[in-house]
Amino acid sequence: MLLTGFGLGCLLPLFVITLRDFRHLLVGRVFLLVTLTSAAFLIDPLIPREWRWITSDLQTALPGLFWLLCQLIFAPRPRLKSAWGAMALYSFIAPALARPFVVPGESPAVAVFFGWRLGQFFEYVVVLHGLSFVVRYWRNDLVETRRKARLAFLLIIGSAVGVATVSLNFGIYHEYIRGIITGLAAFAALICLVTARSGIMELVDHDQPAKTRFDVEVQRPPVEAPDGPSVQQSQDAGALGRLMASGFYRTEKLTLRKLSEATEIPEYRLRKVINQTLGYRNFNDYINQLRVADAAERLQSEPETPVLNISLDVGYRTLSSFNRAFRDIMSTTPTEFRQQLEGTDKS
Repeated sequence: MLLTGFGLGCLLPLFVITLRDFRHLLVGRVFLLVTLTSAAFLIDPLIPREWRWITSDLQTALPGLFWLLCQLIFAPRPRLKSAWGAMALYSFIAPALARPFVVPGESPAVAVFFGWRLGQFFEYVVVLHGLSFVVRYWRNDLVETRRKARLAFLLIIGSAVGVATVSLNFGIYHEYIRGIITGLAAFAALICLVTARSGIMELVDHDQPAKTRFDVEVQRPPVEAPDGPSVQQSQDAGALGRLMASGFYRTEKLTLRKLSEATEIPEYRLRKVINQTLGYRNFNDYINQLRVADAAERLQSEPETPVLNISLDVGYRTLSSFNRAFRDIMSTTPTEFRQQLEGTDKS
């Protein structure tokens, strides 16, 4: 009971802070659900058996909610309608629907597989995918303190969700384990949220309208801070602009490290230029804007050049990744964009 009380004592301020400060954000509402489902995991052994189906269904949603949290925090334009999203939804919906009707050891093997086993497998998949998403993309965030706070925050939650999922699926139901997992994770997450509150929940505006090719330029006009950029920052912005104007953004598998080596500017200064001077919050978004602007111009000026050739020329390894980036920024596919231009020319 002591560990359960400690866990609830940490979850409560997490819930209150999030409700007060971040309920207007989608990521804030998702994290509220994470705290509620974590509380359900914690108190499940204390609930009367006839009502335990409620907490059982709630705690099953933890892996999918963690995956969604990773998407919302690190993806500039989350792609929730995907195979990963379908697996996250299945891992929660299937067991909830199967619970009243499917009993392992008594029901047919097919029913047990689709009602329980497949959902459990998907739980592992979406938790691992969420963690891999964090590890792969946390460096793309250009703000140093926010980047580290988000990494720690999500690794803490992901580790706790992973351990909780394994303990549930393998029948390790002791309340001590629940109390230790939830209490330590909630306490660490609370510290992260209190010490870097705005950094963790501050997001790219996912509802921001996509830029058109007329808004995107190879060298965007500086977005100056109130006191103006420093001399060093202006020089760095000039060097970066000259390199990008030469077409360096077309380099395949371009990373901030490669850009730092090419400009001979330390990574931390490049992050500051791209974020504070050029106004981008994400390195990939910055590169995609430049590549898509270049591709849009070529789609207009070279109507006979195949879309695949243009996508490879501007730096994309596959046509699918080019189509995805182009659609995110231009709100249409490259082929549809070219058809619209042809229709305009004919009229």
